Amino acid sequence: MTEILCYDDSYLREFDATVIETAPKGVVLDRTAFYPGGGGQPADSGALIAGEVSYTVKRLLRQDGKLVHEIDGDLPPVGASVHGALDWERRYLLMRTHTALHILCGVVWRDYGAQVTGGNMQPGSARMDFELENMSADFAERMETLVE
Repeated sequence: MTEILCYDDSYLREFDATVIETAPKGVVLDRTAFYPGGGGQPADSGALIAGEVSYTVKRLLRQDGKLVHEIDGDLPPVGASVHGALDWERRYLLMRTHTALHILCGVVWRDYGAQVTGGNMQPGSARMDFELENMSADFAERMETLVE
């Protein structure tokens, strides 16, 4: 089981870990600061460094209950020590986008009693779907003003 460090410290940018298993598309670590994704928020990306080799972490996958750091090329072997580094600019922008969506949801619920029915987010942009009786350009402008 991988210890997910970002659940305790979302500002952690780097960490050290050990490869505990290899998978067809990557490696399973004993611990990670990479957010695995979920709830509409994408997984983190960044790098794993093992000795002189740097591997690009494209995303995290859940396979058979394990968290796989997807990387290309020859995989570091089980037991290898790795240093992980998040793509911090991307992570921080995702965190800010996520917070903005919570603010939007709160305002729409408070003022219209409308629930979220779906959504999607990427760094710096997002979409939220609400169960509203009607929609207008005035509504969008009002939301922009209220969430500032």
